[in-house]
Amino acid sequence: MAGGDLAAGLQRVGRLSAKVGAPVVAQGLTAGTSLLLQVVAARSLGLAEFGAFALFLALLVSAAAVYTGYVGDSLAVLDRHEPRTRSALVTSALAGILLCAAIAAGAVLVVSGADAALVIAYPAMLACWLCKESVRRLLIARLEFGALVGNDCVYLLGTLVTLGVFRWLAAVSLLALFTAMAVGALASVATGLAHLPRREWSGLRPATGGLRQLASFAAWRSAQAGLRPAALLAARVLVANLLSLTAVGMLEAARLVVAPLQVVINGAGSYLLPRFASAEREGLARTGRLTTRSVGILTVGTLGAGGALVALAGPVGALMTGTGVDRLLVLGWVAYLAVWGAGLPYVTELVARRHSRAVFTARLVDALIGLLLAAVLLAAGWGVTAVPWAMALGGVYAVWRVRRLAHATRRTS
Repeated sequence: MAGGDLAAGLQRVGRLSAKVGAPVVAQGLTAGTSLLLQVVAARSLGLAEFGAFALFLALLVSAAAVYTGYVGDSLAVLDRHEPRTRSALVTSALAGILLCAAIAAGAVLVVSGADAALVIAYPAMLACWLCKESVRRLLIARLEFGALVGNDCVYLLGTLVTLGVFRWLAAVSLLALFTAMAVGALASVATGLAHLPRREWSGLRPATGGLRQLASFAAWRSAQAGLRPAALLAARVLVANLLSLTAVGMLEAARLVVAPLQVVINGAGSYLLPRFASAEREGLARTGRLTTRSVGILTVGTLGAGGALVALAGPVGALMTGTGVDRLLVLGWVAYLAVWGAGLPYVTELVARRHSRAVFTARLVDALIGLLLAAVLLAAGWGVTAVPWAMALGGVYAVWRVRRLAHATRRTS
């Protein structure tokens, strides 16, 4: 009997892992395209231009995180076909895209001066990118992960082909990079719209009637989505001020070694949220089992693969960063990601149940604990190695809290 239960359990884990594969591939394509663009920029631009590109890319990532937290996750969790919600989503998407484009134009004026071409190209690219993210989130909400992979492949190919044309005609520049990204995004949008049923994107009309109801979920979810990158940015600022920019470089080099693990965890999140949302809408009581299996897979998988990366930190670090990395620092990032993976299924379950505010509060306390510990340890002379460990300890609180919340809301839902 025990052997049969074990075999059945392994089969369920295998089926879940296979289903998660497509979201992970899609996440890997997105992250891989970003990494490839950074490599091209580093090799083609001067140091000052590459620094500007890094700033513009960071702004793009931040804008996308907040936008997808507000609009994208609402597409998966809320009833996007209900007229008031649908109109509120259209209004929010348009307002978000216009606001981000305006901020992007201001950023170009501050960073690159009055370069008319960039003032037009970068905001236009960012707007195209957010449209692409809207289409991606519709595919995720419909659980069409195979189409999502194809869509991301179109973006990658469109971007690379356009970059190749620029390189053949002249040279790669900031303008060329942004234009290529815009072309790739537009190609991805066209592909996604051709695949989606017309009822998903036709007859869209903005209205303000459902904005308050939408904001009650989306505002907290969007704020939560921005917490983790903000906390990591604050940790980098602490290291730069209390140690040095060289120490920041060491921290980032070690983090890059474990970047593939982050891709897998992000992909799992893309898979879980629409699954939980669908189960909630149908009144199914299977979310607890899915959460438990997901926690086990993500935690054990992260620790296992992370252990291999720690053992290979020397050659892997040299391959990815051109320099050696501290194994203890890599292990700290593995611990940080393992804690993140352990909490992610509970977070997505709660978000699907529309408890975004409670998740935000738990994550905020997590970030504050981690940053406070990091500041104390750095001031005490522990060195940069202490930073990911401190952030991981802060995350332990969040895992405990969201686990309790998930169990409590299962009883009351």
